[in-house]
Amino acid sequence: MSKSSEIDLLLIGKTGNGKSATGNSILGRKAFKSCASADSVTKSVDFEVGKVNGRVVKVVDSPGVGDTELDKEKAFTLVLDGLKFAIVANPVGYHAFLLVLKYGSRFTAEEHQTVKFLKHVFGQSFVGDHCIIVMTNGDTFVNNHEGSGKTFESWCEEQTGEFKEILKECNGRIVLFDNRTRDEEQKTSQTQKLMRMVDHLRKHGKRYTDESFENALKTRTLLIVEFKEPLIREETLAETSLMIQKLEKLQANRLQGSWLKQLEDLLIQAEALYTKVDSQDRGTGVLKSLKETVQSIKSQLSDEIKLCFNTVKKNEMLANKNSKEARTESQTDQQGRPSCVMEHPNENDEPMNELLKILEDLRLKQTGQRRHMMDSYSESKGKFQNLLFPLLLSRFNWPSAMSFKSFNVTQ
Repeated sequence: MSKSSEIDLLLIGKTGNGKSATGNSILGRKAFKSCASADSVTKSVDFEVGKVNGRVVKVVDSPGVGDTELDKEKAFTLVLDGLKFAIVANPVGYHAFLLVLKYGSRFTAEEHQTVKFLKHVFGQSFVGDHCIIVMTNGDTFVNNHEGSGKTFESWCEEQTGEFKEILKECNGRIVLFDNRTRDEEQKTSQTQKLMRMVDHLRKHGKRYTDESFENALKTRTLLIVEFKEPLIREETLAETSLMIQKLEKLQANRLQGSWLKQLEDLLIQAEALYTKVDSQDRGTGVLKSLKETVQSIKSQLSDEIKLCFNTVKKNEMLANKNSKEARTESQTDQQGRPSCVMEHPNENDEPMNELLKILEDLRLKQTGQRRHMMDSYSESKGKFQNLLFPLLLSRFNWPSAMSFKSFNVTQ
């Protein structure tokens, strides 16, 4: 049998809508284990092959979206990994995605989120290009409208809201399935109607392949980041809160201890956190507000470090200036003041005492006793010169070559 006559179908949809039962109806046998409950029976990718009207049909059953037996993160991972595997394991691709919905259940926000999830996984255009809606629970529809003459097609035309939008998006491709019926004619009829829709897609489109799946990588990445965003936000805000508390404490104790070193360490921590959040964002922009929060803390720390550095630098400059002035004053004292300042003589310093006596005699001469002291002046002057010159040489280190002739006492 030629490859062109083979059909590859992938069952997708919310847990409890009857995916596995639909697969059994298509293949005409109990190939998949099914259960009429909200708990998913299919927790891994399963596939079965059978002949339908002489054609080989491969049906792949994927894990249901919204498994109630698993926690949210495990369910998300299970479905995403399962859908990835379903694509990779069938490299030739799929002719159609069978989006299984259940009649009698309102197209709620949860159903809408399921379709949104699948769009993120397979790409935004997959509904319009590859989807056929299979509405299960057909027996309930027949019972509800028995005797009214209302057909399923007319019922679909009456629908409004999000269900109408999804039906429009897949160009009205929808078929009602009764997975409980024992009527062979009805089984054949609903399966044939489905196959006609599949053939229509084959003629006007192409298979959804792993290449198509790779093209939807951006939307899957967005889905993953959006799913993890609440946990990432909680962890990041907790860490930034601790950083802000530490920064406020350091601001209240500026210039104490290892203040600058602690600020620098805190900045390194903030930069590492920003890098982490940016990596988790994966270019989607989902974590933009978190990145802005961390960036704000980085800016505060950088400003604080700059202020700290300038303050320390200013204090060092002031200290250097004071030290320089102190050295200048000391040098002035050593070089200038000793030449004109004489220490108080010791009482036992006989040469100095003799010199002072001579100076006193000279003072008396100059204050009115000049004539009385004139006779002894020459003698006193000679003594003064003989005592003063050696004394100055020894006390003040005057150059020995200096002539005492340059020293003159006013007469």
